[in-house]
Amino acid sequence: MALTATDLFNDATTREIGGVGPDQVNLIVSDLIGVQQMLSAADPQINNLSDLHTHVIINQLNEEIAAVENANSPTGTSILGTDLGQFVGRAINDIHRDIIDIAQGDPGVQAVFNPTPLPPLNTPAAPFLDNAAQTAFVTQWVQDSNHLGQAAITIENNGFTGDIAGLVQQIQTFENNSNAFDQSQGGLWSARFWNEFRSDGTAGTTANALIEGLQTHNAGEVNAAAEQLAANSADVAGNNLMADGGSYAGVVAAVQATAVTPAGGNQAAGDQGGDAGGNQAAGGQGGKAGGSQSTGDHGGNVGDGQAAGDHGANNLVADLTALFQGGGQNSVSAVLADISALAHGAGVHGNGVATLLADLLTGASASAQSSGGTPAASADAGHADPTPVVQHSAFEHMWHHA
Repeated sequence: MALTATDLFNDATTREIGGVGPDQVNLIVSDLIGVQQMLSAADPQINNLSDLHTHVIINQLNEEIAAVENANSPTGTSILGTDLGQFVGRAINDIHRDIIDIAQGDPGVQAVFNPTPLPPLNTPAAPFLDNAAQTAFVTQWVQDSNHLGQAAITIENNGFTGDIAGLVQQIQTFENNSNAFDQSQGGLWSARFWNEFRSDGTAGTTANALIEGLQTHNAGEVNAAAEQLAANSADVAGNNLMADGGSYAGVVAAVQATAVTPAGGNQAAGDQGGDAGGNQAAGGQGGKAGGSQSTGDHGGNVGDGQAAGDHGANNLVADLTALFQGGGQNSVSAVLADISALAHGAGVHGNGVATLLADLLTGASASAQSSGGTPAASADAGHADPTPVVQHSAFEHMWHHA
């Protein structure tokens, strides 16, 4: 009886639990390549969420295969453009567990691939404490993940009329910036999250599906991609903390409650003008390697006939007052978001705004530390997790996403 994709993956699981020693590398890689080939043959086209989940698994296997191949390489070896340092084993574990979680959460995937679940971790995963740049990037990334999908759904609902090319360009920028930022971080941050952020991870796979669905007028693919982008951003938000220790829950709630509706189906997320619903589209994709843009929608949406600029100005005054009265990092982020919204409303766009906001946010974090405030997380990823795990570590010593 021929082995199935499930059989091969379960064999890889058994081998990885014992640690990826040199004698196991080729056997595990062979198993994973077999899984990838079988799933690709079984599900060549994305028409619904189960199809998309299967393609996310197929692409994440690229990351796992590369990590396994380099599990015994010297520390500092670049893997798919990212230096994971000593955390290669943690990346392997995280991707493998995530693949199992995706399949176990979707009966449609289980029809072709049903890997055996792993035992729960002895210690629940602790949210990662982001530094200032990571906080600004994740905030904007969560917003853009939702706004791009919302804009695509609007175009779909309008019979695929509107500026599809413009929206596609913005989705590509989002994907490229997400991948570049993750590569720039490396270490534990990338080991834990590269299967969410990278082009060969969930964000990239889903962004490409959104583009394909828009270009081929495949409503099922567009709907699946929009839903997955939102779910992926919520997952990341739940596994991270802001630099001041605060939750991203408010960012997620706000972006889900305020949908982007392009005027006439023509305005894509990322455009900075007001739109038909009075809601400002997501800000430009500021999250780039080495810097990222603060949230762009905090200035608020137009309501009851009030001008967007006035609303943003009122928010800025209130948030500045809160900051001067001793507000922490959340107040700093709110002020920067107000400035971003006002700048965009005035027609100021581009990297200048993004760079300014990133510099202000980083400087504010340093000021908070010198004045006795809550310090930002160290740029050393080990600060967020003081228990490094070498490449041969077993699954129970590493974490996975909820």
